[in-house]
This record gives sequence, C-alpha cells and structure tokens, in this order.
Amino acid sequence: MLGVSRTVKGGSMVAFEYLRIVERDGGLVYIAQPGGAAPTEFVLTDLGATAAVFENPRHDSPQCIAYELSAEGFLSASIGFINGGRPHLFEFTREGN
Repeated sequence: MLGVSRTVKGGSMVAFEYLRIVERDGGLVYIAQPGGAAPTEFVLTDLGATAAVFENPRHDSPQCIAYELSAEGFLSASIGFINGGRPHLFEFTREGN
C-alpha cells in the first residue's frame, strides 16, 4: 500500500511524508519517509478489526504508530513511545469523493 501525507497551513503545504506498508517475512512493515528522508521501518505488532499498531523500539522518536477507525468512520493516528510519554494524536479528514 502506498500513501502520501501532507500538512497544509494557511493555504500552503508545510510538510509531507511518503508512506508504505509492505509484506515481509509473513508480516507487515510500515515504512515512513517524512520530508522525503531516509526510510524508517515499523513492524506490525497488533492488528484488530478497527486498529493497527506498528512499532520500532530502536527508533528515537516515534517508536509506536497506531491507527484506529472510529465507529463513525473517522481515522486517527497516535504517534509516540512504546513505554510511557504522551502520544501525539492526529485526526484525518477525507477530502473529495
């Protein structure tokens, strides 16, 4: 799966990220490239009907990326550390059809 994220403020793009989820060795790996930087990999550690958690304990920050789909159909991401700390929460809105 391929994805691109962009952050727009005041009508201008201020940040972007390339994202991939690939199958490797019978599991899933989330690959993030914020700002087009070198890729960082996070391994799927938990998968449910409405949530997925990817972790990389060796990465400085973040170490954990979790996605959750609400009952109303809204997608959110929680990005932080595996043990402790306060995660950053991002809520996504779909634009267009």
